[in-house]
Amino acid sequence: MKLISKDKALELLEKTIKEEGDLRYDSTDADLIRWKTWARNAKVRTEAIFGSGSRQVKELASPLEDLFNYYTDYMLEKNAKSISALLKSFYTEIQEFWSDEGVEETVEPRKNEFKGGKINVASGNREIFIVHGHDHSRMEAVARFIEHLDLKPIILHERASRGSTIVEKLEGHSDVAFAVVLLTPDDVGAVATDQNNVQPRARQNVVLELGYFMGRLGRLRTCALLVEEVEIPSDYSGVVYIPIDKEDAWKFKLAKEFQAAGLAIDMNKIL
Repeated sequence: MKLISKDKALELLEKTIKEEGDLRYDSTDADLIRWKTWARNAKVRTEAIFGSGSRQVKELASPLEDLFNYYTDYMLEKNAKSISALLKSFYTEIQEFWSDEGVEETVEPRKNEFKGGKINVASGNREIFIVHGHDHSRMEAVARFIEHLDLKPIILHERASRGSTIVEKLEGHSDVAFAVVLLTPDDVGAVATDQNNVQPRARQNVVLELGYFMGRLGRLRTCALLVEEVEIPSDYSGVVYIPIDKEDAWKFKLAKEFQAAGLAIDMNKIL
């Protein structure tokens, strides 16, 4: 699938290379924060251009890791120059080999790791099931973002029941490409022996449907968006989730999850 246009890719690389030239090789705390920000931007932009599992991202991994771990002035300059040299090489690669429309993604979609079996998703299926609680404003924000990516949000209460039970209705609309589960602080709860320590929790139906889609689609096609204070379901601890942040970084992370699941996403719509 196409990732990003040639002009946009060159623009992002040129911007990143210029930013490196504007930084000082100084290991003070303030400058280290600037270097870390630059290094992360280099990684995110390279992923947006070439794909998260691409050769270019793998080539950047080692110097990026060294820059994050070694803070002497000499090592900062050494690793930054290595990263910058790679970015310049990527720039030349795009100039000489990319078509004006962009490039096909070079990484294969991640395979399902869920031990319950393969995920059977029809070719061309772009439906995204949204599991939600009482926070309808966040649900609407997620739905509109999904539509912006040319995907189709599925919201259960908007679908006709036709006399079916909730479970039957859920099963009838679960042949989707991906499930997004909103964990919002709609309920509260505590351990019976510690009722003074009440924690915000997602609604029970949301937790139930999270487990349902993890079983049906697998973990790599099920993603939880989490409001920071919400308690994570105990059996879900350790699995990657995406915090809903005020800066909307969750949108880029969610789009990358869609992309990793094999859905064609135009990353230009996010940047």
